[in-house]
Amino acid sequence: MSLPPLYALRAFEAAARTASFTRAGEELHLTPSAISRHVRTLEAQLQRPLFTRHGPRVALTAEGQLLAQELGAGFRTIERACARMQQRSDGLRLKAPTSLTTRWLLAALQAHRPALPQERVLLHSQWMDVDHVDFASEPYDCAVLLGHFRPHPQWHSLKLVDEWLLPVCSPAVAEQLGLQPGTSVADTADAAGTTDTAPSAAQAARLLQQLPHTVVIHPSPDRRDWRRWCAGLGLPREPDSSTALVFDTLEQGMAAAIQGHGVSMADLALAADALRSGQLVAAVPTAVPTSDGYHLVWPRGSAHDSAIRALGRWLKARVPRLGDLGVERCTLRETE
Repeated sequence: MSLPPLYALRAFEAAARTASFTRAGEELHLTPSAISRHVRTLEAQLQRPLFTRHGPRVALTAEGQLLAQELGAGFRTIERACARMQQRSDGLRLKAPTSLTTRWLLAALQAHRPALPQERVLLHSQWMDVDHVDFASEPYDCAVLLGHFRPHPQWHSLKLVDEWLLPVCSPAVAEQLGLQPGTSVADTADAAGTTDTAPSAAQAARLLQQLPHTVVIHPSPDRRDWRRWCAGLGLPREPDSSTALVFDTLEQGMAAAIQGHGVSMADLALAADALRSGQLVAAVPTAVPTSDGYHLVWPRGSAHDSAIRALGRWLKARVPRLGDLGVERCTLRETE
């Protein structure tokens, strides 16, 4: 079967979407009678009516509704593809989550501009409950996403930095709770004559005992980060507090902690600058891995493959330093 003329398909799609030959004609810069002729051409080729006509009013038939739905999706795909082609000269379009953007990525990309001016990056920062990208339907060339990525048949992936969770608060809150954030796990282990994660678990247990006297800050609505940190240290319960603050992002949780509103769970890499500057202190200087990490991903066969790989090398060389923060990074406990 030969395809109907594109002009007839376009005229029908516009008429079906606007429910008017007149409005379809205005959109396509045609007269209503021209739209009507194009629709009749399509009906003749398909050998079935697509509209019922009642004087100036038209309504889709059942088969017309089905065709309109499929054509609408098809034309939107074509429009997105053309838009992507028209924007190719603008640079790499990078999607990234908001907390990562605010705490690290934006500064890294600002340094990238003068160093590699020929590789312009257009950053699109978005809040995502679960980090994701659909290169087929979204106008991005690459993305930085948080997750546990396995080999993907349609993507390339480069890990930039692992996610490590730890509780943080302002120095004033740490003093109020009687915490000793400057005491490392290694110091505690030496004093106790022990090794392994027992000192960090003991410090964590003491923190949980103090949390009813302050506000627990959850940086995600499902409160998963406190649970994961406690489980990683083998603690049997979640934090208790008479009051809690629940936010959508790690950035919001850290901002609230910096302002002295309580103790928040944070990502070690994203909190590194605030820990180094003294805006935040580690309520317990022990970070637990989540098995997730921030990855640069891009579609296989991308026309920008070499530029994206160069961007990945640049970003990976500039991930936040973690070794000078006085924080122990422990291994994840096995589930018993």
